[in-house]
Amino acid sequence: MDKNKAKLSREWIRQTRKVFRNFLTETKFPNPSRLGARGPEFQYPEWLIMFIAILAVKCRCKTYLAIHRLVKEHWDEIAAGLNMKLISERQLRDRLKKICHFPRKPATFIFQLFPEMEQEYNRQR
Repeated sequence: MDKNKAKLSREWIRQTRKVFRNFLTETKFPNPSRLGARGPEFQYPEWLIMFIAILAVKCRCKTYLAIHRLVKEHWDEIAAGLNMKLISERQLRDRLKKICHFPRKPATFIFQLFPEMEQEYNRQR
């Protein structure tokens, strides 16, 4: 995880989270609260799962387990102000799949919002 530490700093996480949240607010991005019309309510907001996907791409995590380790390491910054316990690896994996984010095949929205990440991602492939 030493490589990931070099790519992520507390300040980078805070700044990117703020920019991302502002973007979602400005574009009036809907934040679904449940899985389907009758599905269970989400404990973790959709924007948080999307933000975790952004961090996973930044750190080039290649497995769901690696993504969860990254989240565990930086949970205080990722979930700042939410007063939530750490998301389980299984729940994180299920939610990432729901937004079509897979290790080695990132969700499309990430490169639409952060085009510089796509260049870096493709260059390191």
